[in-house]
Amino acid sequence: MRYQEELSRVKWKKNMQMQIAMHCGPVFAGIKPSNTVTLDFHDSRKLMETFRGSDIKCALIYGGTRKCLWLLYREQDVQEYLLQPRHRKFLRDCGYSSFQLKDILHALRERYHLYKTKQQEFPHELGLILGYPLCDVLGFIEYQGQNYLYSGYWKVYKNPAETKRLFDLYDHIRYYMVKQVEYGKSLEQLLESCGGHQVQNYA
Repeated sequence: MRYQEELSRVKWKKNMQMQIAMHCGPVFAGIKPSNTVTLDFHDSRKLMETFRGSDIKCALIYGGTRKCLWLLYREQDVQEYLLQPRHRKFLRDCGYSSFQLKDILHALRERYHLYKTKQQEFPHELGLILGYPLCDVLGFIEYQGQNYLYSGYWKVYKNPAETKRLFDLYDHIRYYMVKQVEYGKSLEQLLESCGGHQVQNYA
């Protein structure tokens, strides 16, 4: 709770580095495969330059004239997560025929555009790509976002105690990343210090 309160005080919305630290700290730390972040259109080139050659990739999910929705992800982590048998079945049921990540992201981009232009329902497979447990994605679909047991980074339909501990860890890491940016560290320096998939002592 302490970290949530501290994070709520951070002024981050007009600073690209702070936005990314706020939204994608757990991806930097290697404990979450991906996350989305909405940035101003004019920050797009800076974003791609920041992550060029790093372990974290950027994929444009939706581009508007003023704002763009980006997916920041660790390619191997997302691909391995989606290739789990139950996850493949879910994607197949959603209409996906290829399980290569580049093909999935291409299809997701098209589906998200249709959603934003009110031609299609929200593509719930995005939750799986973000690393949400399949049981929670299915619960959200079944109950239309209602009747959840806990709500944080996503709505939780099973294992609330375990998931709450994970959310607390996310908060802790986000707080650490945000403070590092406040102290003057760049995203490139944070990427270098995180290095690989080792969750460090973010105290």
